[in-house]
Amino acid sequence: MDWKILAAAPLTAVLLAATAAPLSPLNGWSSASTGISSKAYLMGIDNGVQFQGQRSVSVQSQEGLVKPDSHGAVIQNAFGYQGRRVRFSAWMRSADVKQWAGAFLRVDAEGTERFFGSGRSDLKPEDLPFGAGSSAAQDRWSEVSIVADVPNTPMAMASMGAMVVGEGKVWLSAMKFEEVGLDVPLTPARIDMPLPTAAQREAESRRRAEKASRRIPPNLTLE
Repeated sequence: MDWKILAAAPLTAVLLAATAAPLSPLNGWSSASTGISSKAYLMGIDNGVQFQGQRSVSVQSQEGLVKPDSHGAVIQNAFGYQGRRVRFSAWMRSADVKQWAGAFLRVDAEGTERFFGSGRSDLKPEDLPFGAGSSAAQDRWSEVSIVADVPNTPMAMASMGAMVVGEGKVWLSAMKFEEVGLDVPLTPARIDMPLPTAAQREAESRRRAEKASRRIPPNLTLE
């Protein structure tokens, strides 16, 4: 997808009725999720929910398959913006949100995605992507934008897209990614996700140490 040709949408919006049809595959994007099942989140293009005639990308949790700290995200990456200030903007709508749903922008100095799809027990506030969303459902289209500085390192990258933490559904449309001037304020807010407590981190460390101390042979059967 060429982010630079996406035009900002007008202020008026029309939401077409959602259909029961499954989400269409999102070619050229990546996705990641955590949860009780690999199908904890449905992710793709929702042809039934449109903004100003433009289709939307959607992330939708599935009942009974997610926890408050589970997340599902559709992701697009941008390279070549080292040392630049960038903005990701879109029009957003959400429903049935229990924890958080919205747009995100993450910048990484090493060109890796260590956050997405990760249940890391050592997550810190600064590991969370910057976000523009809400812990309550947004039943109408509204414009959101996120501004961040890309590190000035050779492998730096920016990742952006739609995300749901816990239960909920989100749609993004009319997306745009661009370089902006240093006079544009940075976005301080990050996605709302419960972080592991010190006790949880310690318990996870003990669990991993105990598992590593036991001999667990591989299962090479094809059953």
